[in-house]
Amino acid sequence: MSFLYGDSLDGLEVFLTRARNLTVGWVPGCLAFVGFLTMEEGWHWSFLALCVLPPVAACLGIHAKREIRPGLAMAALALAVAPLPLVGAIELI
Repeated sequence: MSFLYGDSLDGLEVFLTRARNLTVGWVPGCLAFVGFLTMEEGWHWSFLALCVLPPVAACLGIHAKREIRPGLAMAALALAVAPLPLVGAIELI
């Protein structure tokens, strides 16, 4: 796989960098989604899920990159994606 990423980057470094970038980049997307939901449907519990979980995931992603912890990076990715099914379940209720 070194021919895809170059010789200077190893697989763990690439994974940690992508996990950090995805979790940090997900925060503005969730905030925009909260704005859309608030304008279209009013105040719902999904507001809390989309405002609390993505910043926590971004912090975990940054710490995982800094401390080189792939398990923490996976937890950050899971927490970043968790609001979508949660919001879907809340809206169905």
